[in-house]
Amino acid sequence: MTDIALDRKITGRTMIMGILNCTPDSFSDGGKFIDPDKAYEHASAMISEGADIIDIGGESTRPGYTPVDEDTEATRIVPVIRRLAGKDVLLSVDTTKIKVAKLAAEAGCGIINDIGGDLKATGLADVAASNDAYLVIMFNCRNNGPCEGDIISRAREEININIEYALSRGVSSGKILIDPGIGFGTTRMQDMELTDSLDKICEGFPILYAASRKRLVSDLYDCGDDISLKDCCSDALAMIAVSRGASIIRSHRVRELKAQLAVADRFAGGI
Repeated sequence: MTDIALDRKITGRTMIMGILNCTPDSFSDGGKFIDPDKAYEHASAMISEGADIIDIGGESTRPGYTPVDEDTEATRIVPVIRRLAGKDVLLSVDTTKIKVAKLAAEAGCGIINDIGGDLKATGLADVAASNDAYLVIMFNCRNNGPCEGDIISRAREEININIEYALSRGVSSGKILIDPGIGFGTTRMQDMELTDSLDKICEGFPILYAASRKRLVSDLYDCGDDISLKDCCSDALAMIAVSRGASIIRSHRVRELKAQLAVADRFAGGI
């Protein structure tokens, strides 16, 4: 497992987190990578295309998803994590369950991507601290009640509460990442506000931006069922996020995004 400096100011470039859904019902590619061999092959392809991180999930989080128990979720992802652990890439587990996070960390995951929005409820800060893993703190309106009023103020408040809790449980400040929670109970206008204000949501921590193929993309441009076009529009949104301070982009498609980010980063760095 490679320990990657995730702060864009340190690395000098934007990182890419490739998405690996080992589920039968994810909104974009559900069922394609439920087979461990196919999941491994897809992850390997993303790594060869330049992914810095592979984010592995065993439970869909799309609106109206069907929850699965921790054993089912772990069975879907742990064998894949073990096979990928020897590759030159940082692995991330996308979960809200303590048992799944523990098993994933033991198998080789260096990032606990807690999508629950409430660290006290999930308990995953303890897992991150005990494994010296990075911890993703996500703003989640879907779980924490309707998003009304000033969305930026609410996001700042809830994220800061979770940051303080994570620090109190022993997570290093240098291991905390922030996800603004695009599409998790927010309206499309709120998603746009969050995207436009990434640098105001949380100061001093790297931002993980995850909007790939989400409804916000199709609302900004009608892509129909054309996945390739949806990926192009996702990349455009990613570039906006980077200009607003994002350090890591979570994406279904790596190769084309990698090229675009390389150009933008070199331009920003004065070539």
